[in-house]
Amino acid sequence: MQEILIFITGLMAGFLGSTVGGGGFLSIPILVLLGFTPQASIALNKIGDIGTFISAVSRYWKSQKIDWGMAGKIAIIYIIGSFVGTQIMVGLSSHTLNIFIAISILLAAPFLFVNKKMGLVVTKVSKIKKAIGFVILAFLSIIGAIVGAGGAVLSTMVMMVFFGYEIIDGHATTTPSKFFSALIPSIVYFSYGFVEIIPAIVIFVGMLIGGFLGARTAILEGNRWIKTLFTVVVIALVIKLLFF
Repeated sequence: MQEILIFITGLMAGFLGSTVGGGGFLSIPILVLLGFTPQASIALNKIGDIGTFISAVSRYWKSQKIDWGMAGKIAIIYIIGSFVGTQIMVGLSSHTLNIFIAISILLAAPFLFVNKKMGLVVTKVSKIKKAIGFVILAFLSIIGAIVGAGGAVLSTMVMMVFFGYEIIDGHATTTPSKFFSALIPSIVYFSYGFVEIIPAIVIFVGMLIGGFLGARTAILEGNRWIKTLFTVVVIALVIKLLFF
């Protein structure tokens, strides 16, 4: 029975993660309720994320949604940041960082409402703004490994606000880096004994399928539909992080 619940959880989290991000905020609490420790829950979610982003990268690549020049730069940042963040996570409570992520999303969220075109069309941005964006992505690569959730949503915001991408292209361009941000922590967490093999396989398969379905839906539905879903997820995440 537990394996079925883990699979369903992975399916839903993978779908959400490959469309707009935030799948970890669904999967991690459920895994904790199923009896896994917070560290083990984060570790299992990261293993599932590998499946999510294998599917997402393949679908977005096929649909030419990934800016590979930008994706390569972000991947280097995330490889380094993920290793640093994973080392910190092993002995750190994530409560403070959860609050920080909520506040960061809350500060960035008004851009979604003030600029109605944001995420729907490509916009020009300054070099200074891009530099700030890279700094923020570097920080997100670290805290994403520590907290295990929330970083994907915020990174999509960064791609829209600081780099001027449409929401689907922006999210798609970060998916290769998120693959590495899942793979590296998974290896480290496995070495620390946080990973149980059977649950790990089950959630990987669930999120692999969910990731495929989510990326396919994003491509078919377009930027406007995805921005609406993204806005709903942002509001829900802020409420959860601040009050639950």
